[in-house]
This record gives sequence, structure tokens and C-alpha cells, in this order.
Amino acid sequence: SVFAKIPDSVKVYHWSEVSDTLDRDAVVALSFHKMKLESLPSELEEFKNLQYLVVGKNKLTDLPDFVADLKHLIYVDLSQNRFKELPEEICALTSLEKLILNRNELKTLPECISGASSISYIDLWDNPIRTLPESLVDLPNLKKIDLSGIKFSPKFQEDWYGKLPRVKLIFEEPCDCMN
Repeated sequence: SVFAKIPDSVKVYHWSEVSDTLDRDAVVALSFHKMKLESLPSELEEFKNLQYLVVGKNKLTDLPDFVADLKHLIYVDLSQNRFKELPEEICALTSLEKLILNRNELKTLPECISGASSISYIDLWDNPIRTLPESLVDLPNLKKIDLSGIKFSPKFQEDWYGKLPRVKLIFEEPCDCMN
């Protein structure tokens, strides 16, 4: 969705283009898209001013601890990986606004998600989500959660519409499959 796009004005460097001479502090957007990575390189830690991190289409199950120190991140795309749970490092990112998690293996989000207090958009499309953390109600800027491609009962949907009245929740048609 356009809601989840990096602005065209931002220069995104793909990891394959990063050279030793590149000024780390000048890079605000890095992509590791489609690199078959099972872990992110430790050199990523050198990019202190990173605002946009794209690691979609890899084989990641975890993130390095130092991701919690990349305090300027406003956009993180972890889509199409193998995350079974959201790495808690994400919860430390107080500037994070957009979190893209589609096509992983997430069954829920951690309660600590409320620590990422600037979040406005979470894309959970096509994850095996079974429950959501109550702490979502503590996110003051949350505007939209995409839960399409996931089957929920009518009661689950009603409950969350009630808990998050100001948030646009995108659900599939409810089913009687989870009682």
C-alpha cells in the first residue's frame, strides 16, 4: 500500500552498493531486499542515522541486538522472512512509525510493542496471528493495522473494533473458524 512506501525523495542504498568509501552517517535508507540472508551483517551498526530499513524477502528469524540502538528508524520492513515472534529490539524504537511484517510466521505481537510509542501503521497481512497484545491500546499514534489474509471470528473482530475505535482495522470477512 502507498501508506507503506518509502518516499521517492529518499535515496535508498542496496547493501550490494555499499562501499568502504560511502559515508555511513549520510545514509538514511538501506535495503537488504532479496539477499537470502539468515542474519543481518554487524556492519549495519555503523549506520547511526538510518531512518528506513528494508530487509524483506530474506530468511531472518531474529535481529541483532544493536537494532535497538538505531534510534532514528521510522520505517522497518521485515516482510517475507521467517519471524515466529517479533524481535523485542523493535519495541525500543521510539521513533518508529511504520512496521511492515507481512508474510512471516507471527502468531502475535509482544506486549512490549507499546514501547515503540510513535507507531502509526502495522502491516500483519498473511501471518498466522491468533491474538493481539492488549498494549496496542497504549499506542497513541496508531492509525491502521492490516490484518487481511487472516481468519478471525466475528467476536474477535468486534472486540478489537471496540478496543481501538480510532484505528482503521483491516480484517477479512469474519469466519466461524476460531471459537
